[in-house]
Amino acid sequence: MTTSEREDCFGAGRRKDYLGFVGFGIFVLVVGIVFVLNPLLTSEFGFWIEQMTTAQELVRPPQGLIASAIVFFGLIGVSDFFVAGVRVWVEKSGRRALGDVLTGVAILLFAYLISLYESYSIAGLMVLGTEAIAVGLLIVLYSIVKVAFRK
Repeated sequence: MTTSEREDCFGAGRRKDYLGFVGFGIFVLVVGIVFVLNPLLTSEFGFWIEQMTTAQELVRPPQGLIASAIVFFGLIGVSDFFVAGVRVWVEKSGRRALGDVLTGVAILLFAYLISLYESYSIAGLMVLGTEAIAVGLLIVLYSIVKVAFRK
């Protein structure tokens, strides 16, 4: 393998995405917030895993774990809109912002679906099925927009 082939293979020839660090920083911040809001998160998760191991089937997670998931996915979804705004502001184009916005929509939808699950309005498998449909539609939309506005 030549040096140029190696660089292309490992992305060395691509423009670096330093704004990805903003997203990572926000992710770490959100994880910290979730743990501060629910200090029992790890023990609730362990208890839930133990319940499923004992029952040998899927078991509804504890309410605190569900609430933490809603907060986590809600904040991550909102942060994607923030990152999209920063991208437009810094890069002066929406080149990658569309992906951030659509990702934010998908993640916020997931948080909403989990909140419906928390209130016993829908079943867990309905959450996953609905989210899969939404993500599929967003991928199709993203692809159409990218092709339509290709320069």
